[in-house]
Amino acid sequence: MLRTLAVLSMAALVGAVATMSRAASDAPAPGEVQKMEAALPAKAQVQPAKPRKVLVFSLARIYVHPTTAMGVKTFEALGKKTGAWETVASDDPQMFAADKLAAFDAVVFNNTSGDCFDDPTLQKNLLDFVKGGKGFVGIHGAADTFHDWKEYGEMLGGRFNGHPWRVAAVKIDDPKSPLNAAFDGGFKIMEEIYTFKEPFSRQTNHVLLSMDWPASKLGGGNRTDNDYALAWCRPYGQGRVFYSAFGNDASTYSNPLILKHWCDGIQYAIGDLKADATPGK
Repeated sequence: MLRTLAVLSMAALVGAVATMSRAASDAPAPGEVQKMEAALPAKAQVQPAKPRKVLVFSLARIYVHPTTAMGVKTFEALGKKTGAWETVASDDPQMFAADKLAAFDAVVFNNTSGDCFDDPTLQKNLLDFVKGGKGFVGIHGAADTFHDWKEYGEMLGGRFNGHPWRVAAVKIDDPKSPLNAAFDGGFKIMEEIYTFKEPFSRQTNHVLLSMDWPASKLGGGNRTDNDYALAWCRPYGQGRVFYSAFGNDASTYSNPLILKHWCDGIQYAIGDLKADATPGK
């Protein structure tokens, strides 16, 4: 049975200046924070094996999403409420210096965009961090980041290819995955629906959620196969990657099912929540 998860949206803001970021500015309204806090899961799906620390990185150099600051608040609150991780929030690229990055179990790219940093050493540090057994989480705009850095796209598993729709019916591609434990069936969502291009492939990603194309009754897509993934996980070296295309709209951040889905995805990336990430399934 289809359920409407979100019904409200916020207008997108364009960052015309390439160096603009919104990691700490434009704090969300208190009422939005209260709604988010009321929707948080009571506990984590699994208890952390040890104290965990997550870097929430929110630098946007091209497109600035209006919910970036809300994302910071949300991931901080998720970790604190469930006890699953401690959050450090930053928009400083120097957090990817090897000695600083070593303190974290996972990195969350929170609605990042553009070339957040072009220092090849910092870029290599991020790849080595994940390949070496740590975690990477991409939220929404993370797929619109580092357009010319091939290895980043390969790690993430796909690149932004437009957002032609504002609503979609969503199907659960892997109902048995603990990363989909929040959902008991397909649903409808009001969101900025991303589409993806290479290197996205079901042969390299384990797709968790995707658009139910017949039920959505939409046109104007940019894939001949009408295969529009919305969340996936994948191995990367010894590490783990989780991506969610949701995160543009304010209502998403007070949606209890999406918040649990994100919490589970971060726990997977950290390494505490075990899940099948076999590509091609």
